[in-house]
Amino acid sequence: MIKTLTLQKTGWFVFWLGIIGLSIYFYVETIAFYAGGGVPENFKLGFWNSKIWYFGHIGGATASLLLGPLQFWDKFRANNMKYHRLAGKIFVFGSLIASICAFRIVLIYDCVPCRVSLGILAVLWFFFTFTAYWAIRRKNVKAHRQFMVRSYTAALAFVFIRIFSLTGYDSVFPFLNNRLEQRTTAEWLCWVVPLLIVEFYLSWQPLLKSKLKTK
Repeated sequence: MIKTLTLQKTGWFVFWLGIIGLSIYFYVETIAFYAGGGVPENFKLGFWNSKIWYFGHIGGATASLLLGPLQFWDKFRANNMKYHRLAGKIFVFGSLIASICAFRIVLIYDCVPCRVSLGILAVLWFFFTFTAYWAIRRKNVKAHRQFMVRSYTAALAFVFIRIFSLTGYDSVFPFLNNRLEQRTTAEWLCWVVPLLIVEFYLSWQPLLKSKLKTK
């Protein structure tokens, strides 16, 4: 029993270390890219046409990615409830702004076939975040936690998409010769697969366990 708990704690530690590491890598590379003048053509349309949405997306997503790990840390949350509530409000506000801005950016995204995937992701991100807020306002803590996890997963999807582009599509999809097909496939996988894993953990696994106990 003790060994099992130790393995679980170690597993979660490695998991969160990886998530935080990827988020930091994403920000360092992204900031370096844009600071070096690597601005896509669609972000040169002017402040109101694209840049304000880009800044809103990055700023709001920053709140989600940086506050997420502490929000999901049970011990820290239990000992710092006042901070948890304040950080939660910032998380929700940032995620809502980021998702709205992401949807606007999708409409002028240079990868036209990717717009459907990213548009759905932006809508889901907004829905998950708003539902989490709606649930906690009605004292439904369980639903609130689950939808916060889904919201954070949606935010991470944009990190995974960026990581894909930095590591190179050819190394991941050598069987796809067309770059457009590679990008479109990657951007679907970056949010569909993580959300399926989360749904298995939050919904399917507890359901299967409860069924097994009744037999």
